[in-house]
Amino acid sequence: MEYRDTSASSRIVFWTFGFVVALYGAWIGAWLLEEALVHQYSWLATDAGQFAYWTFMKLALWVVPALVLIRLSGRRIRTVFAFGRWRSALLWGGGVGLVLGASAVLPALLRHQPLLSTSVSWAFVNAVVVAPIVEELTFRGAVLGGLSKRYRFAVANTLTALFFLGAHLPGWYFQGQLWSLLVTPVGGALSIFVIGWLLGFVMYRSQSLLGSTLAHMLNNLFNAL
Repeated sequence: MEYRDTSASSRIVFWTFGFVVALYGAWIGAWLLEEALVHQYSWLATDAGQFAYWTFMKLALWVVPALVLIRLSGRRIRTVFAFGRWRSALLWGGGVGLVLGASAVLPALLRHQPLLSTSVSWAFVNAVVVAPIVEELTFRGAVLGGLSKRYRFAVANTLTALFFLGAHLPGWYFQGQLWSLLVTPVGGALSIFVIGWLLGFVMYRSQSLLGSTLAHMLNNLFNAL
C-alpha cells in the first residue's frame, strides 16, 4: 500500500491512536469495576454472569467506538466485511486458521492427551465466537484500516499486532498472570503478537474481515479443546 502524507490520512491516524489509548483506559476501568461489583453481586462470579458482563463491556467499549472509527476513516461496514469476497476469506481464513489450530493440537497429540477435554460453556462461547468477532472488528477492521490510510501494510500491521497484544495486558494483570505470560515464549505475549500479525495478513490478503475472523475463531477453537 502506498505511503500517503496528507492531512486527511494524518487525521485518521491521530483518531486511531486516540481510539487505542481510550480503549486501554476504558478496559482497565472495566476490570476495576468488575472487581468492585463481584464482591457485591455473587451472580457476577458465575460463568453466565461473567459472560453477560464482559459481552456488554465489549459491545460498549470496543464495538461501538470501532464502528465510529470505521465511519470516520471514510469506510463502510459492508466494505470492511466484504461479504462478496467470501471465497477468498474462506481460503485465507480457513487455511491460516487450520495451521494455527494444528500448532495447538499437535503438542497435545504428541503427549497423547485427549483433544475434546473442554465442555461447551459460556466461557467457550466467548472464546470461540464473541472474542474473535469483537477483536477482529476492533483491531483488523478499525485500527488496521485506520493506520493503513497513512502507513504501508507492514508498518500498519505490526503496530496493530502490538496494540492487539496490549489489549490483553489488563486482563493478564488482574488475573495475576501478567509476568508469567510476558516471559512465556509459547502461549504468552510473543504468541499473541505473532497471531495478531498473521490475522492482519489474512485480512490484507483476503480483503475481508470475514477471513481474519474465521482464522481467529479456528485458532481459539483448537486452543479451547
